[in-house]
Amino acid sequence: MAYIKIFPIKVTDKKALDYITNPDKTDEKLLVSSFGCSPETADLEFALTRETAKKNGMDKGDNLAFHLIQSFKPGEVDAETAHRLGQQFADEVLKGKYEYVISTHVDKDHIHNHIIFNAASFVTNHKYVSNKRSYHKICRISNRICQENGLATSMPTGEKGKSYKENMEYQRGTSWKAKLRVSIDKAIWSSINYEEFLQKMQLAGYEIRQGKNLSFRAAPEQKNFTYMKSLGSYYTEENVRLRLEKNRYKTKSPKNLSREARLYINISTYVITGNREGFERWAKLNNLKEAAKTFNYLSENNLLNYEDFQQHISDVENSIKVADQRIQEIRTELTTQKIIQKHCDSYRLCRKVIEDGKSAPDRKIYRSRYQAEYQLHDSLKKELQDLGVTKIPSSEKIQKRIENLETEQTTTVQEKQELRKKQKMLDVIQKNFTALLDIPYAGNQNRSPQSTTTKETSNILRLGDDRYVQ
Repeated sequence: MAYIKIFPIKVTDKKALDYITNPDKTDEKLLVSSFGCSPETADLEFALTRETAKKNGMDKGDNLAFHLIQSFKPGEVDAETAHRLGQQFADEVLKGKYEYVISTHVDKDHIHNHIIFNAASFVTNHKYVSNKRSYHKICRISNRICQENGLATSMPTGEKGKSYKENMEYQRGTSWKAKLRVSIDKAIWSSINYEEFLQKMQLAGYEIRQGKNLSFRAAPEQKNFTYMKSLGSYYTEENVRLRLEKNRYKTKSPKNLSREARLYINISTYVITGNREGFERWAKLNNLKEAAKTFNYLSENNLLNYEDFQQHISDVENSIKVADQRIQEIRTELTTQKIIQKHCDSYRLCRKVIEDGKSAPDRKIYRSRYQAEYQLHDSLKKELQDLGVTKIPSSEKIQKRIENLETEQTTTVQEKQELRKKQKMLDVIQKNFTALLDIPYAGNQNRSPQSTTTKETSNILRLGDDRYVQ
């Protein structure tokens, strides 16, 4: 269970950074990490980023940085795990756009992380906006990370809270509100107007009280009526009517799963009463068309053999995995290049100060005056070396590299989307293909799909599967 606090730093970020990196609290600084900056010179790098943002007209507000505290229950996690979760939390909240320093304090019974991040982004130059909405967002991220790691969730997410009694009943599955939400959802899914919705609720065993606010009661067990508005914004009368309005436009025939191929129509699934004869004619014609589309795709790609078709599906799945992996690699490389770009820009500024110092009348006084720039120069040089940069590239070269990566990322994402569409289409074709090959064939009832020949596959597909619509 992680508790989250956030507050702005308006006066000095150096003192806050010195406090969270105190060796006595962080196991001699073993539990201190950073992103986009060095913990020793973070305040100087924060200031340079804010100055750049100011030059670009993004100097809104007087916040220098923000201080996030993530606290865990005593004995819930060890220090290393807490630090790892804190880094994951900070990375997901800040999305690689803000420099930050994170430290894990172990001097108290409860292990807790301190995260101080710059108020200005070194990527967009925009200031971080901290309000109720952004707080609920970081709470949702924290809750999800805790849940993924087997920890309890406790932070508010913007939804209306429950009373203790209601929460206990909800956990046991006996909450009237929880049951009412399920009943309302079921009634809405099967209704197309408000009157029908109310009838479905009555059939579900609910008493209805209409007035200024609609309310329900599960008769005769429930003592009091439950107002719809108390279930959340999704269940207000206005939103219920909007959901019902959408139902009017829902088609009652099977959805087209793909523009290129659709599943064969099984009449018994969709038609119980009504004009069955007319629907059968339409379904037979539809299946003939879909059989033709299926056969055309298989023929054009030389996939009439079932094993070849399965291999084709596997190849598409592998291509999607490769695209996913490449997208992740590009994102990592983009983050690294943007950090290098920031460090190089800051290094050039510091380098200019040092070069000017060579012609200063009194170098000792000059160095004392620009001590921060000298310190930052050495720190940035080390950080760039750690990133594999020994010779400072030009701004144009770095920007060109970033633009190339962004272009490649866009192209790869589009390729992945196309592969996803193809995968969905293949899923439909596979179901059609399997359905056709599984049909008992005259003279050989025991034949498996894999043993069907190319010629027989072609004949079955051309028949349009008449037996499937009877």
